[in-house]
Amino acid sequence: MDSRLLKTLNAQASSTRDPVVWARAVCRAASHFARHGQTKDALTSIGVVRAQFGNELHHEVASWLMLAEGVLHFFHMETYEAYDRIRRAYGLAIALKTQSAIPTCAAWMAHIEFNAGAYEKMAAHLVEALTLAPENDHQARARASLVLADAYHLTDQYVLARPWYERARLNAAGEGDEATLSAMLYNVAAFRAANVRLVDTFGGENAKEAHRASMETSSSINFDFAIGTEGLGFLSYILRGLILTIDKQYAEALKAFDSIAEHRLPTRTLAPIFADRAWCYANLDQNDSAWKWALRAIDEVSKLTEADDIAYVESRVAQVADRLQFHAIAESHRANAVRFLEEHRAFQANLLEMLQKLPIG
Repeated sequence: MDSRLLKTLNAQASSTRDPVVWARAVCRAASHFARHGQTKDALTSIGVVRAQFGNELHHEVASWLMLAEGVLHFFHMETYEAYDRIRRAYGLAIALKTQSAIPTCAAWMAHIEFNAGAYEKMAAHLVEALTLAPENDHQARARASLVLADAYHLTDQYVLARPWYERARLNAAGEGDEATLSAMLYNVAAFRAANVRLVDTFGGENAKEAHRASMETSSSINFDFAIGTEGLGFLSYILRGLILTIDKQYAEALKAFDSIAEHRLPTRTLAPIFADRAWCYANLDQNDSAWKWALRAIDEVSKLTEADDIAYVESRVAQVADRLQFHAIAESHRANAVRFLEEHRAFQANLLEMLQKLPIG
């Protein structure tokens, strides 16, 4: 699928004689390529701008260039490097009052901080992005709206997240930004699935929500296929494996997990995937494999930092242990699961309270 945003940026770059306008368009194109997983094209665009300006970067160009480099690092899962470059882009824009770059840099700062669990910093940058961005600054408004929607969804309040997802969608569609639309579709499914998985292991009625998560996951994967994005596409298949596990399609879930190269996976995804694999094997009566993967999940759980991830893995391991008649082991992991679930619920309540106090409408 041809990108309307990329066509617009190419037209801007080719029709202007202003080097700053040209560079901003090319840097935005670099970010576009990075978000689609087209690393070679992103690096080429970044290199062209650096070659044009040499060591005498205009301050506005410098912010957009560092932002593009940060986005590229982010989609290579290089979190520290991404934060460093985006923070530099933001700091320079603030120091030199580069009004065109401040809202988008602030929105990306909020994105990075959300992923890092720095929610107070995230909130401040969201307010900045949404307050300073003009109505036609679709990139800043789309990114900030998406982060705020995700934050509300993390608290298990989809009804509050939905209007912000809609704002993200409208702004992304306003300039043909398929990468942001792709991220929105994935995030809606992923956060719903994250809430559903806890119900699936701790007990409760989740059939309706599980069906929604399944449909949303399929929509996300189909959209990515249609636009040809490669960005962080493997995350969709992790999500697909989880949904298949919840749907009790255990053999198909294992195929989904098998299709992902383990060395590419972020650390926080390993323990949940290993626990899901263990549960799948247990339900397929392959007990040796089930316990092997359960032990791998136990080994990895100490590396997790989010209470909901820990609660989920501990609860899944308890289910596997019970099924294999290791009842004392199951009880120990179940107690851990309950403790971390309570911690997660308290975190959700605190985050929701903070979000509802933000001075943005």
